[in-house]
Amino acid sequence: MSSSSEEKHSASTTSASSTVHSPETSFNRTTSRTVSEDADDLDLDQDHLVYAFGQLSVRKDLPMAERMFILLEEVFQRAAETHNIDIGHEDWHARLRQADEMSRQGVRDVEILRWARNAVDQLRQSVLEDFTQAANILADASRDASWRLPFGQSGLLELFLRFLTDLDLDGEILAPCLRLVGNCCVDADLNREIAISSEYIPSLMSHLRRNELVAITISVIYNICSEYDRAQHAFRTNGLCSALVNILVDSNFETGPLLPYICSLLSFSTQQADLADCPDHSLQTVTKLLQQPDVKPGDMLLIVNAMNVFLQQERFRRQFVEHDLVTVLLDVLTGSYTYEFLDIDTEEEVSILRNTISQILSDVSATTVFARSYPVNSSLVGSMIQWLSSPYDQLRIASCLVLGNLARSDSVCLDMIRRLSLHRKLLDIVQDRSNVQVVYAALGFLRNLALPAENKSIIGTQQSVETISSFWSLDFNPQVQYISVCLLRQLLNNCIGNVRWLLESLSPDEDSPAHEKTYLSLLLLLFGRTDDISTKVEIGRTIATICRCIASSSQGLPLESTNAILHRLYGMHADIARPLAMMVSQSRFPIIRSEGWFALALMARSREGTAPVSEALQQMEVFGALVTTITGQPTNGQATTTQEPRNRLSDNSSSSSSSETRSNQEREMQAKDRENALVLVNELLQNTVRINFLFLNILRRFLHLD
Repeated sequence: MSSSSEEKHSASTTSASSTVHSPETSFNRTTSRTVSEDADDLDLDQDHLVYAFGQLSVRKDLPMAERMFILLEEVFQRAAETHNIDIGHEDWHARLRQADEMSRQGVRDVEILRWARNAVDQLRQSVLEDFTQAANILADASRDASWRLPFGQSGLLELFLRFLTDLDLDGEILAPCLRLVGNCCVDADLNREIAISSEYIPSLMSHLRRNELVAITISVIYNICSEYDRAQHAFRTNGLCSALVNILVDSNFETGPLLPYICSLLSFSTQQADLADCPDHSLQTVTKLLQQPDVKPGDMLLIVNAMNVFLQQERFRRQFVEHDLVTVLLDVLTGSYTYEFLDIDTEEEVSILRNTISQILSDVSATTVFARSYPVNSSLVGSMIQWLSSPYDQLRIASCLVLGNLARSDSVCLDMIRRLSLHRKLLDIVQDRSNVQVVYAALGFLRNLALPAENKSIIGTQQSVETISSFWSLDFNPQVQYISVCLLRQLLNNCIGNVRWLLESLSPDEDSPAHEKTYLSLLLLLFGRTDDISTKVEIGRTIATICRCIASSSQGLPLESTNAILHRLYGMHADIARPLAMMVSQSRFPIIRSEGWFALALMARSREGTAPVSEALQQMEVFGALVTTITGQPTNGQATTTQEPRNRLSDNSSSSSSSETRSNQEREMQAKDRENALVLVNELLQNTVRINFLFLNILRRFLHLD
């Protein structure tokens, strides 16, 4: 980085103890900052550059780095004449002037810096006033990127780090030492390695507790850690997070222009950190930063990221709710729509900020303490309901996530449907497909509302089934297709009325080809088209739900009604067993396989259902699964390659119990699968279906296996 660039990104103080003025930085926080002595560091008329023997005779138009040796010569001369300090080199005047000339030509003399290091060390031991002046000169010169590595190679950096371990020195003396360390570590990993030595980090951390040094120390630590994982880890393990929280709690401390750097330090210091030592008020303290005036979106995002880490711990989640910090995030989210976007980067920051807040609200609202603190009649829930009608997508998403998490008890779901009629608002949202994320969130909320039996018939209408099925076209988002099938399965569970809606013709016109198709036909078409395994499995489970619903409802329905439903189910959907065949032919998830065998056995009980079942069984992989299930021995042709993603399904047969218990559970499940498979075979043989003669003999042979 050039010196001109460093000037642009420099910060300054009016004195050693004053507040550091931070530069404009981008969201990625990769721009480190240099630290200067005063606001106009190029003006040599400042008092700290006027010595007892008069004004320095140096050209004012030269950059500070090129004046370094001339200024040092004046300081060393004064120390030698006034205090009889032995500089340690006979021709040091000539050496400094030679180094000055080489410096102007772009040459960096490391050897002369080593001599200067020893001279400065002598000043530190003898004349603190002259030492402070020399330290300020070197700190100013270190703002020039070309001098940073030579400062590290010559030992100057380590010398000043050693000075910082003397905690008894005044802040006026330590301030230039901190400035030099901070400037030398800007984008210089070799120097950073020196700075993060185990003996130096504790002393740097200790200066955060000194009011006159806290501002400049924050800047120094930021420069050391910016985009350097090893430094971040070192300060994180030395309690940087707790130290920052304690600084922020201090009523006398004003973040001011330091806020971006504090936010950045908080963001990484909380990552992968042991927060057990952080005080209980940590989350409250960090959250209050969001309420400071003129906080930029990028800084807000860093704060919210830090909050998100705290919220991984139960004690902070509880405090977040009990202290009503949720409303702070809601205010930030609504306020984000008042920003004026100056550039694309800012707009991206705000988008990420909104998504992150929505995720936090989703996670927190899933806790028991949230449901207890914010009942359906609370003002917060009222605000969430209003957000369902908001023109802003992220507010509607957040509302669906929060309200959907609250809708996890029958009483709440019933209240939301009967009193508040939220399903109507949600169906309106679903019909507006302008934003896939909004639609996905609304469908997920509806799925939760559909859990109570009383709500299924209210939500499930021909219009809602038509709306849900409209997402099954080939060109729609796979995640939305998946969640729409999940909602459908919930609506069909033990609700024969909704099963009837699914079996309705797509067109009432008997002359239309669509009259011979149903909404279930569209679902089966989706099964054949989609590549998403989780959606395929969910479709199979939906078919199984239909079979169970008809079987359980048949006892209370007239025989004619049951036969009519079965006729439409099997007569109009020849491939209805295909999803179930996929379920039984996979081996990764036993609970899914068991559900498939049970549904196939239910299908085979109906004379019309045996035809699609027998057709599915004549597939090599399905027949092989049948043989394995009944005999316990795999066949050569059996295929078990169907794979489900771990993030969508879980093997419910696995638990934290002992291996013996798991083995017993697996044996019980295998026994039930075998029983259902035998029932399936028996039903097929009792209903004389048209099947291959050899296949028929094999099925009969299975009946004699015990």
